[in-house]
Amino acid sequence: MIGRTNVSESVASERSDGRGRSLRLVPFLFGVALAAGRTELPGTALVTMLGDLGLTGSAARGLLARMTRDGQLAGTRRGRTVDYRLAGPFAEAFHRIRTGAAGADWQGHFHAVLYQVPERHRPFRDQLRRAGVFAGYGLLQQGVLISPSDRRDRLAATLEKAPAAAQVHFGTLQMAIDDARRAAATAWDLAALEHTYRGHLATLRRALARRSTPPPNGTTLRRFADTTSAILVDTLRASGLPPQLAPDQWSLPELRHVIEDFERMYLAASVRYLRDVLPATGRTSYGHGAG
Repeated sequence: MIGRTNVSESVASERSDGRGRSLRLVPFLFGVALAAGRTELPGTALVTMLGDLGLTGSAARGLLARMTRDGQLAGTRRGRTVDYRLAGPFAEAFHRIRTGAAGADWQGHFHAVLYQVPERHRPFRDQLRRAGVFAGYGLLQQGVLISPSDRRDRLAATLEKAPAAAQVHFGTLQMAIDDARRAAATAWDLAALEHTYRGHLATLRRALARRSTPPPNGTTLRRFADTTSAILVDTLRASGLPPQLAPDQWSLPELRHVIEDFERMYLAASVRYLRDVLPATGRTSYGHGAG
């Protein structure tokens, strides 16, 4: 529909894009690293494991360079290699996914971002909308982002790039609970999300039914990533939603429990593989300033 971009369509289109998939793989690897007690990974190890996940060496190095340039990664040079860590709003989104905390109770109002951007600056308008969705806002209608909490700080880096002709305002929208439920259903397209979550539940349950112990190798890492990386990103789309605004029979809490069951099956083997990769790659460098 011209004039309004549905949130789920926006996220889904990014999810189907090859670069979008590649972006998901990096926080997935940091999730494995976190389970191993690490918040940083050497570039050499990241390139090796991104290779296990289907990227060529040059594509992996290019991805790390782009993410560093875009502020999604930060690096510290150590000798001939670089240790990377997640940074900025990207890191915040990663931690929201990992904690999976339910939102606070409904406070009677949404925090709103009201924006008007001329058509000649459409790329910035699209960037602001994507940044808002990534930060946890829902798109109530074109030019109106809403969130149960004030998340404007997560938009700061994007707003620094705003053209002079753009207008961006912050405020609150008071709503009765029934109106707020309808607004949330629209802004986060909760009916479509519920359908998505039920599909993810079916996928994970089929995988869990096999109940085999995976070996600690790159094949296990890829199967783990292929099964869970997109699912974890989808859980982010409704992070922070107050329980009072969730649809009846909301599947997200159950999905988070099943994700935990699946991770218990694959995470230990993936952590063992990561620990095997680290000493094997620590003595080499792939150059070009990426680590």
